[in-house]
Amino acid sequence: MAAATSPRFEGGQWVISRYADACTVLSDDRFAVPEAPPGETGIETGLGWLRGAVSRFANGRRHAEGRRAAVAALTPLDPVRLREAARRRAGTALRDGAPLDAVARRIPVAVLADTLCGDSESDPDEVADLVGVIADAYFPGTGPDGPADAALDRLCSLLSLRSRGLGAPSGDVFPRLSESLVPRSPLVPQSRHRRAPRGVARLSVQTPPRSSPVSGWRWLPPGRSEGESLATTVMLLVQACDSTAGLIRNAARRLTGRPAPAAIDELLEETLRLDPPLKVMRRVAKERVTLDDVVVEAGTAVVIDVPAASRDGAVSSTRSPGVAHLTFGHGFRPCPGDRIARSLAAGVLEAVADSRRTAGTGERACAAFREMHHGPAPLVLPNAWDYASAAALARAGFAAVGTTSLGVAAVAGKPDGEGATRDETVALARRLARVPCLVSVDIEGGFGGTPGQVADLAAELAGFGVVGVNLEDGRPDGRLAPMAAVQETVAAIKERVPGMFVNARTDTFWLATTSTGDEVGTAEDRLQPGERIAGEESRFRPEDQVVGKEPSGAEMLDEALRRCRAYAEAGADGVFVPGVAETEHIRALVGGAGAPLNVLFLSARHTVAGLAELGVRRISCGSLLYRAALGAAVTTALAVAKGGPVAADLPGYAEVQALLKG
Repeated sequence: MAAATSPRFEGGQWVISRYADACTVLSDDRFAVPEAPPGETGIETGLGWLRGAVSRFANGRRHAEGRRAAVAALTPLDPVRLREAARRRAGTALRDGAPLDAVARRIPVAVLADTLCGDSESDPDEVADLVGVIADAYFPGTGPDGPADAALDRLCSLLSLRSRGLGAPSGDVFPRLSESLVPRSPLVPQSRHRRAPRGVARLSVQTPPRSSPVSGWRWLPPGRSEGESLATTVMLLVQACDSTAGLIRNAARRLTGRPAPAAIDELLEETLRLDPPLKVMRRVAKERVTLDDVVVEAGTAVVIDVPAASRDGAVSSTRSPGVAHLTFGHGFRPCPGDRIARSLAAGVLEAVADSRRTAGTGERACAAFREMHHGPAPLVLPNAWDYASAAALARAGFAAVGTTSLGVAAVAGKPDGEGATRDETVALARRLARVPCLVSVDIEGGFGGTPGQVADLAAELAGFGVVGVNLEDGRPDGRLAPMAAVQETVAAIKERVPGMFVNARTDTFWLATTSTGDEVGTAEDRLQPGERIAGEESRFRPEDQVVGKEPSGAEMLDEALRRCRAYAEAGADGVFVPGVAETEHIRALVGGAGAPLNVLFLSARHTVAGLAELGVRRISCGSLLYRAALGAAVTTALAVAKGGPVAADLPGYAEVQALLKG
């Protein structure tokens, strides 16, 4: 990666994107953290009081004192227990159908609240709701202070302990917020709160706080140790909200399969470097400073682009973990909650991985597979041909696998694409129910069944836990099935199994034809043996491939677009166009197919990164893995027979046994 650019002046402030410059700014005392302005109700009350009492918005002695308080509160905590608690709570929430965003924002706060404030007999779920409201306005300028002040009053009353020497405030000072002020969280059972009024967003307060001549916070001025202790606790909970949630969400996008705990730790480290939850750090020059031949005048703001600086090619890859990125203020203004945030995030991610593994056969499993086609990166779908190959791919970290009709047919000793492997396909799907990943099955053209019979097949597969099917319009004679017939079959499947992901495949490029099976045609239009191989990885041999008057690329593209749109209108969740290789064709299909585009990976023409840039949402390996395994088997046998070298990194006997035992 090329080195980042030098400091640049934009919008009245200097922007830093180079790692060395960022380190200089963070380590130079002449650059100070911008201190928070007073809150809407003054510096002694509400958020104004909280911001003035914590370390984040302070410098010098006040920062040091606030940091010491945070360290004292966090040091006794056991990261291992926090991780396990987060995993348990998140697992329960996910099984109850809570969305990931809500789990990521709420579970870390609830776990930390239960640990820090367990003797207060406060409800961690209610604490998490209140903290979410406060977090929305914690950073100056991000939200109105008034609603957050009301939540802060209520939170203070929950956390006040006689056992800690904090006299419990009266109900006049800390009135309980009406339940309409804090809408029911999606993670809390319905019986805990009344449903929020229509139009009220979750985790935010819409009604202004009670008007009172007595502020809820005046009884704890920031100069007293009780107030500092309470402010530290609230600050830790608030900062565990959005920052930890952002780390979880960003890492979850990279999460595949069921990784080991050490792999999740590595995933978090990589996420902190490449996609941190905190995108910028702000400093203000206290005096005139020369930075890399640039003069920063006193009072000028300096903004550090954290992801850009962490990705700076000048950062040595040999630096120890945790040093080559700037998140958590490594080495300069270190965050005392570093290990706690990582532990909470790791626990939630373990629960997410578990939920994906045990998603089962219902709507959640199908929804999870559908979401994989709408993520930040395309779904790379490897294709298995037996139980062991699918289990090995799942263990390698693939969250979903497909089947390859060629592999299934070849194992059975039958030709592919002739509708002769229905029984073998169903038997394999039944076996794959034990594999810890989502499974999509290639059903060719429906094995010659009517639309109703194909829908029944899809329902049978769904009973084994299959979340998707691949339905093609190519026929054994090298022509295409009537478009209306395919539409009818797609619609029948979606009516019978609404949640199943139907990937409708058109073989216009694969067979290099626009000819439809219900057309009479002339002799010149009929396919003749040996004239052309359709596509780099065609399933037809030269002597079997039939092409007469070959259509142009533009004609095949037009036909593919027409069919893709028709299949999408019939209910297909995705469209598959194998054999397409040209960039302009793929780009046109992405823009005009009407559904997420799936292409077959052609090793000589494609890269995953290139297809991702074009907008492809799913990349299938097809028969590639089976053919690679077949070739490797022959190569190894010849090496043994001729005394040549045998690959040393092959799976061991015990490893394969472990796969088969699940």
